[in-house]
Amino acid sequence: MAGAMPNLSEEQKNRLAQRLSMMSHDRADVGQGLPRTSAALAMGEGADAGAARLEALVDALVFERVIVPIDVEPDPRVTGVHAGENGHNPIDFVRAQTPAGPALAIYSSAKALSAHRSGDRPMALDFRTIGLTALVETGGRIVVNPGTDAVLLPRPAVAALAQGDEWLPAWRDDALRVLLLAESRSACDAITDLSITYAGNALTRVTVAVDRARFAQGAAASSAKEALSGALNAIGTNPRLIASADRVEIVPTLA
Repeated sequence: MAGAMPNLSEEQKNRLAQRLSMMSHDRADVGQGLPRTSAALAMGEGADAGAARLEALVDALVFERVIVPIDVEPDPRVTGVHAGENGHNPIDFVRAQTPAGPALAIYSSAKALSAHRSGDRPMALDFRTIGLTALVETGGRIVVNPGTDAVLLPRPAVAALAQGDEWLPAWRDDALRVLLLAESRSACDAITDLSITYAGNALTRVTVAVDRARFAQGAAASSAKEALSGALNAIGTNPRLIASADRVEIVPTLA
C-alpha cells in the first residue's frame, strides 16, 4: 500500500508551472465533456461496484484531457513576484476527502467543475501531468468529479497512466489469482478457492473459500484456524498484490 508521500517542492512546482505555460491551447476545447470520458462515467456503478466504469474511465484518460481548478501565476514582469517568492505557489491542485484518504480532484468538464466549485476557473490539463503530481502529493489518489460521480482512481491505475504503462486491474490478473491460491493453500490446505473482485472506492476484495468441515470443534479445528490465519496474512503481504491493489480487504468464507 502507498505510504506517506512528500509534497512537491517549490522547485518542482515551478517546473510544472513552466510546462503548463508552454502547453498549446486547443481553441476548439471549451471545457466540454469528451466522448470517451463521458461514456465511461455514464456507465454508473452497476452490479460490479463500478469495476467496468473504472476500467473504461482509465482507458479514456489515456487519450483525453481533464479539467482542473487552478491558479495560474501572474506575469512576474507585471507583479515583480516570481514563483516561489513570498509564499506564492504557482500550482495548487484542489484536494478532496475520500474513503481512502485525501485525493487530488479532477473534473470531466467545466460544467462538472462548476457544479461542485462554482466560481473556480477551469483549466484543461493532460492527465499524465496531474497523475505525476498525485503520486508525490497524495500517494497516487485522484478522484474524478467529486460531489457527483466521485470515481476514485486507485494508485496503480494512476501510476500506469502517469508513466505511460498499461494498467492491469488485480481482478483481471489471472496469474495473480493463481499465485495467491497456490501460496495460501500451501499454508492452509483447508482453503479450496480464491477470487479477486472490485469492491468500490479503490478497494480490492480477496475472497477466500474454506472447507467448513475442517473447522469442527476440537484440536484439529484450532490447528486449522492457526493455519488459516497464517495464510490470510501471507495473502495480505504478497508483493504482487500490494503492487496491483491500492486497498485490500481479505474475506474468508466457509464453504
